[in-house]
Amino acid sequence: MQGVPSHPTIMSAASSDSLVKQAHEHPLSGTPGSSLAELHIPTDKPIIAVDLDDVLSQTNKVVMEWHNDTYGTNLTLDECYYYYYWKNPHWGTPDETFRKVEEFYQTGRLDSAPRIEGAVEGVLTLRDMGFRLVVVTARQRRELERSMAWLHSNFGDAFETMICTGQSQETLADEHDALTKLSKAEVCRKIGARLMIDDSVENALKCATADPPMPVLLFGDNQWNQRVATYGDIKDELSFAQKLEKEGGREFWKEETVTIPEGAPMTRVKDWHGVVRWVKQNIEV
Repeated sequence: MQGVPSHPTIMSAASSDSLVKQAHEHPLSGTPGSSLAELHIPTDKPIIAVDLDDVLSQTNKVVMEWHNDTYGTNLTLDECYYYYYWKNPHWGTPDETFRKVEEFYQTGRLDSAPRIEGAVEGVLTLRDMGFRLVVVTARQRRELERSMAWLHSNFGDAFETMICTGQSQETLADEHDALTKLSKAEVCRKIGARLMIDDSVENALKCATADPPMPVLLFGDNQWNQRVATYGDIKDELSFAQKLEKEGGREFWKEETVTIPEGAPMTRVKDWHGVVRWVKQNIEV
């Protein structure tokens, strides 16, 4: 494909899956995530961690289109108010949402998702500046092979590898499973990343407030990163329609904003031009 290197040199999905599985499934046998070191990511150059969904891939666009086609809705990205889908119109309760997400993963739509505008140019610029790039995604490990296939097809050998933290929405259905997964902040620390680029304000805040803090760029001018999606016990969570009724029709989401803690290394960037500009100004190679 024009503008994208060919003949990718990324490690096999099988070997990466095995190593990350060890880190996730044996969190008490030494330091959590210690086996990530076995990924053998070279440290001769500074590392930048990059999220996959809605930083590289237009995932939410594809998901909304699928929902409209399947359930006869007319969802737009402007109605994707929160990171967790059940908090948005037409998705239903958490249980209904988990079922829908599973249905979506059974389709091939994710495999043909378009790239984020400017992503190829931005990624290649960072690589040519001397950075090593690693995808750190919340997708489950079972999605690693198809995700890497999409990455190879769209970005060639621009990335060293991909790490799936397994903290995607369907994982939340199993509270124990969610608690045993490594956070993106922990993965970034283990691989020695200098920066995380993520569209999720929830993930960005966790990185920026970690100990030690991980510098993070909050990517995109999206509705779902204009407010924080929090929840307590997921069994007590309401659907968007239920909460709207409980609030008496008040447009509660319009009153919510994001507060970045003072001094936290977290910066909003609108697009890949903003990413490259920030990196040039703030990280020496």
